[in-house]
Amino acid sequence: MFKIQQIETANFYMDKAMDGMQEFAQKVRPQIDQRFEKSTKTRDKTPIEINLNKRKDLELEKIRFLNDKLNTQLKKIIKTYPKMNKLEDVYKKLINTSDIKVKDIEDSLRRLLWITNTVDEFTQNTEVKIKRAKTGQTVGFLMKKHLGRVNSLFRKNKSYFTKLEQARKFMNKLPTFLDIYTVAIGGYPNVGKSTLMQKVTGSDVEVQNYPFTTKGLMFGYIEKDNHKQIQLIDTPGLLGRDKNNDIEQRAEIILSEYSDVIIFVLDFTESCGYGVKNQIKLLKKTNDLGKKIVLYLSKTDIYDEEAQERQEEYNRQIKKYQTFTESEELKTFIIEQKEKNKKFDIRNIKVIK
Repeated sequence: MFKIQQIETANFYMDKAMDGMQEFAQKVRPQIDQRFEKSTKTRDKTPIEINLNKRKDLELEKIRFLNDKLNTQLKKIIKTYPKMNKLEDVYKKLINTSDIKVKDIEDSLRRLLWITNTVDEFTQNTEVKIKRAKTGQTVGFLMKKHLGRVNSLFRKNKSYFTKLEQARKFMNKLPTFLDIYTVAIGGYPNVGKSTLMQKVTGSDVEVQNYPFTTKGLMFGYIEKDNHKQIQLIDTPGLLGRDKNNDIEQRAEIILSEYSDVIIFVLDFTESCGYGVKNQIKLLKKTNDLGKKIVLYLSKTDIYDEEAQERQEEYNRQIKKYQTFTESEELKTFIIEQKEKNKKFDIRNIKVIK
């Protein structure tokens, strides 16, 4: 989804600009000498006055270069971030589950803009003072003071660069959601969600490097005429606890914000390592999200007598849900639901002028 370039430390940008300024000074010094040699205005000047004016011109060129370099670097960082107020709510909510919240990002970007404006102000003030300076010693003092102030400005605001880099790492791992009919697959780990996805899509699933678990977030698609028509998302991480951790919050956001329907997978064999009681508890919690939920009973081909008894025991609690045991029947249902739920889009209305 996001491809934000790496944000370096405050010292990195300051050092890079300073190194560039020194290289620039080496190139521009001969040009200044030539300019003064050709100027008729220097004929009435003493050698001391000429040297002072050369020094002034050089230092003015240097601080202007430094100002431009720093501003370019910081504005590039600002532009590389998306406008937070224009992000879809689902991405804002996902970012807010990380250590660096949306507000932190906005504050940091505003701070970088403030730094550029402050460097501009420093540069303008120093220019005026250098032009008025009467001695080379004063010019040197003003340059040293200017560079110290700019360096201090970056040093005191280094935390904002760190925050932006932390946010960048998280945001760049967020998945890309297609704006198509979406089915989320929920349930405990190892109940057969990825197997179901492979059966329904008829192909291998895509695993995106999303900050849920080391396994990642799995995407599968039902295609028609070589176009992705339906998006399936397996959301690992939900364990039915009373209070979700950050990873579980992200899974819940996907279920609630980006799914048109949820397929909840139940494993009555309990070979997943989790009891049916806990699975039903998670089902009830998922039901609170207010989404349409259908059930898929996995591993029915290896049911033993105990698994059959467990299903019969919980049939009353799950009878209100539409239930499937065959992946092809479930796929047909998904496609039918997609056709029934074509969303009205006001953008499709043509305005008659």
